[in-house]
Amino acid sequence: MKRLSLYFFNGLLVILPIALTIYLLHYFFNLINGWGVYWLGSFPDQWKFPGIGMIIIILFVLFVGFLTRIWVTKKLIDWLEGLIGRVPLVKSLFQPLKDTITSLFGEKKSFDTVVLVPLADSKRLGFLTVKTPIFNTHDGKEYVGVYFPQSMQFAGDLHWYLREQVEVIDITVDEALRILISAGVAKK
Repeated sequence: MKRLSLYFFNGLLVILPIALTIYLLHYFFNLINGWGVYWLGSFPDQWKFPGIGMIIIILFVLFVGFLTRIWVTKKLIDWLEGLIGRVPLVKSLFQPLKDTITSLFGEKKSFDTVVLVPLADSKRLGFLTVKTPIFNTHDGKEYVGVYFPQSMQFAGDLHWYLREQVEVIDITVDEALRILISAGVAKK
């Protein structure tokens, strides 16, 4: 019986990560494909095939990306974002989302420097997100911002450290995220 339970848990360790990955990919594909199919609306059925919604969404994103490079469209987007920024509840949702997405995928990525900082008698792995100090203390010290994702979840904390305390290390952001999110158990 003990051997059967060992086999069962070993099987779970293999199957669960694969099954959850497939499930999440399937979920997001169906979600995005569903948006595209909805946009197709009353198009003839011969235009509809599996994955057409995903193609529609990709083409739409490419088109919007092309439009953002045009001066007039940039002004329109700036105006629209300014309008959103004046709506009380909406701006507190929109601006952090926009800042986070821009910091991860935009031209000026914020999560591009992995650092170690002192913590009691150890070191903590994080990301240098505020590289240029945005404030000084009364005694003239400058602090930079280091973001620490929490293991096993998608939250984190921002802490401030003296510039001298922050040690840049030579690993990629992907490797650091894998280490942090998996609580250190992920392998290279």
